Amino acid sequence: MEMLHENLNLNNVLEKKVRAKKTLVGSIEAISDSFILVASPSGVKYNIPRSHIEGRIGNEFMLDIAFKELQRYRTR
Repeated sequence: MEMLHENLNLNNVLEKKVRAKKTLVGSIEAISDSFILVASPSGVKYNIPRSHIEGRIGNEFMLDIAFKELQRYRTR
């Protein structure tokens, strides 16, 4: 797994997949200096702090939290 750094360049990552542990969360829709906006296939959106990005495997970003913990970042 490629580890990510605080100064990670997140250019060209829109529509890349995001996983919370082993569970597919969705795809990146937008990024900011502090957050990534991830949309699930069912339309649920999560505004996740970039600090939770643990690493990357291929085109998928891995989060350091479980899916159920992700619910606190749900926006709708």
